[in-house]
Amino acid sequence: MSRHITAAPRNAAGPLAGLHRACFPEEPWDAAAIEQVLALPGGFGHLVWEADSPAGFVLARDLGGEVEILSLGVLPERRRRGIGGALLDAVIAEARQRRSSSVVLDVAAGNVAARRLYAALGFRRVGRRPRYYGDVGDHADALILRLIIAREPSTP
Repeated sequence: MSRHITAAPRNAAGPLAGLHRACFPEEPWDAAAIEQVLALPGGFGHLVWEADSPAGFVLARDLGGEVEILSLGVLPERRRRGIGGALLDAVIAEARQRRSSSVVLDVAAGNVAARRLYAALGFRRVGRRPRYYGDVGDHADALILRLIIAREPSTP
């Protein structure tokens, strides 16, 4: 199956909300929230397509020197096939292009699969937000992870 990555169009908040809902049915973002993210100064996103259908997404923003991943999701039936890694590679490449020195994100402490992926790419824990995720009575801590981006040598 062919796979490609595209920039998330600014007018894609509705379809992205549907994708977000499929990835995170417990806490989906609506189209208005995604529209706000894409409209933020430095806001951007990427979609992974397999054939003609979206398989995953990432939403991020450039904070000026650091890129923050706000949400990354892969459809449940398409997980563990390299899509999350491809999305992270796209964000890291964009962060380099924007001359950022790091990428930061948070992840639920219990999300072992995501934590393994992030660790494999070089993300390191730099903090913890107690009881950050979840509804009343079922909170999970968030781990704050950062990847320091190596500067590519400049060409003369």
